[in-house]
Amino acid sequence: MKKAAIFGDSIMRGMFWNEKLAKHKLWQNPYPARIAAESGIEIENHSFIGSTIKRGRAIFDKVRNKGLHCDLLLLEYGGNDSDYDWPQIAAAPKEEHFPKTMLSVFEHAYGELISLGRSLGMQPVIMTLPPIDAQKYFNWFSRKLDKQALMQWLVDIGIIYRHQEAYSLACARLALQYSCPLIDLRSAFLLRKDLDTLIGIDGLHPTPAGYEVIWQQIAAFFLKFK
Repeated sequence: MKKAAIFGDSIMRGMFWNEKLAKHKLWQNPYPARIAAESGIEIENHSFIGSTIKRGRAIFDKVRNKGLHCDLLLLEYGGNDSDYDWPQIAAAPKEEHFPKTMLSVFEHAYGELISLGRSLGMQPVIMTLPPIDAQKYFNWFSRKLDKQALMQWLVDIGIIYRHQEAYSLACARLALQYSCPLIDLRSAFLLRKDLDTLIGIDGLHPTPAGYEVIWQQIAAFFLKFK
């Protein structure tokens, strides 16, 4: 049986906001078992909530040192890298602030991880990022912050979406640059008329319906590798 390893952040971990419980929970994902049964590919998920590309590389190295053997290496990073320290911005809106990982640093580090995986005999597979809802996300992270100060720095809430999209586009560029297969999660979302129902109240994490969209795309990819 072929093996695939997934390294990513809370999206690949399946985090979503459970409105009934009023807290984040992990989606009960039925797809890995289905994929194994239908394609013969066993999936190991090493995704870690809050991961940036730097943290993802550290997790990859740790797992590799313990003995990682896989044919396919699925990578999903960029969401946390593109994010900002919003309390810090609210406290000093006139100062310059940078994302957790600068875009140029993100691309370089991601390229290094792709090259490393390939050198170990793995086929790297890159995923674009599901879209975020900028207004929902702003409403979420600004609940206990000075909204006026945040807007002084932001000017336009839409920049939150556009900035995250720049990292998703970087993922697509990396797939092209390194000749890696690409699973285009973003387009699967953007073409939906019910997009609002696929993105949770926090503006970042998919709803269970959104995770269905994500894993349908992943499952379709795996079926090509029967």
